[in-house]
Amino acid sequence: MGGLPGYDAIIQAMAGLMSVNGEKEGEPLRVGLPIVDIVTGLNAVIGITLALHERTRSGLGQFVETALFDSGLSLMHPHFPNVFYGGPPPRRTGNEHPNIAPYEVYRTATQPIFLAVGNNVQFARLCELLECHDVNQDERFATNGARLGNRDALRDVLESAMARWEGDKLADRLMRIGVPCGPVLDTTQALAHPHTQHRDMIVNIGHYKGTGSPIKLARTPSRYETPPHALPNIPTQSFMKQD
Repeated sequence: MGGLPGYDAIIQAMAGLMSVNGEKEGEPLRVGLPIVDIVTGLNAVIGITLALHERTRSGLGQFVETALFDSGLSLMHPHFPNVFYGGPPPRRTGNEHPNIAPYEVYRTATQPIFLAVGNNVQFARLCELLECHDVNQDERFATNGARLGNRDALRDVLESAMARWEGDKLADRLMRIGVPCGPVLDTTQALAHPHTQHRDMIVNIGHYKGTGSPIKLARTPSRYETPPHALPNIPTQSFMKQD
């Protein structure tokens, strides 16, 4: 397919990403950002870096290639490995992880949280904080495999306990005892998060406001000196205009 038109959403459709993205009973969905475009660009930078490093030994240059389709296929983890090792065809699971439980969005008294329990030690700590000591002793939830098979029952038990907690406070407590968790934030909340400021992830240069570099170099840090051209004076509602 070399030389044919390539767009992020088309590759998401053809590489299998849409087939595993969406609610269980819903239609295939595009990931809500140009993930294939972004990863292809990152792969290009990695390839160039590899070629430059190799040149220091051989003194030779070489052509570096990254393709949208290849990059799309490379993103299909853990779905392709599951297929390679005899698993059933991947299906859409919403926010649930196909191989791990609990690993999804859970309701609290306020905002939802995303919980990612990767092992039995983390699960025991979760149960202790939620004061669900009997849950950790229940054979239905004793191992990750058992939790996967009883995912719905596990969600009911955990959400009943989480109903006593505010989402952001629960997420913070869990993280501080080593249980991966975070509140589900919208774009405005993410930009206003204290850690966004702490990591210098918002850049202001005159009229320009944008996202800072996620790459932090100790000796030669990023510098932001020249803003791009200013946008024309376009009413905000025009961005939402439908054809």
